[in-house]
Amino acid sequence: VAATPDRMNKYISTIRNKADDMANLVNELSLFAQIYNKEIEYKKGGVEIDEYISRCMSNLSLDLETRKIDFLYRNDVEKGTCLYIDEEKIKRVFYNVIGNAYKYIDKDLGMIFLHIEDAGKMVWVRITDNGSGIEKDELPLIFERFYRTDSSRNSKTGGTGLGLAIAKKIIEDHGGQIYAESEKGKGTKISFSLPKKVDEKKKI
Repeated sequence: VAATPDRMNKYISTIRNKADDMANLVNELSLFAQIYNKEIEYKKGGVEIDEYISRCMSNLSLDLETRKIDFLYRNDVEKGTCLYIDEEKIKRVFYNVIGNAYKYIDKDLGMIFLHIEDAGKMVWVRITDNGSGIEKDELPLIFERFYRTDSSRNSKTGGTGLGLAIAKKIIEDHGGQIYAESEKGKGTKISFSLPKKVDEKKKI
């Protein structure tokens, strides 16, 4: 079938991509099962918000740059405020939410805006994009396992349909909430809350 070097390279590339997709699905399924069966221990500790966001976004910056997506960040929480989280698990939430956002940005000039707001004992993280948006009847379903919006585009965007379900479970296991707002053609905003680190001196 692959009678020429070009055709051979094409088939090898396709095989590689499918293998990567399968490996990603297996990894997502494994993590999903472990989280829902409570087989993973959460290692929570305090971390300063700006420092943490900077570390999370440094790993995503190349993806955003190559996709020509501008990243904007605004923190309206008091300087020095710390979160009380499992850093690796919440990093997975950021990756899943932002990764999902940039897959559906269909503008020449993409934009993702990360906004941090104070809410007493919690902090709200709001991630807004200017992508294709989600139909109103699909919006309540996007955090369900294996659900993917607009199945006609799945072959182009990829994904397992588990990313937002995993994010939801991790956020809820931290005592937070997560929800989405969207308008078709105008983008999507996903908001989730995270606990602050309690200052023991203030408690006394």
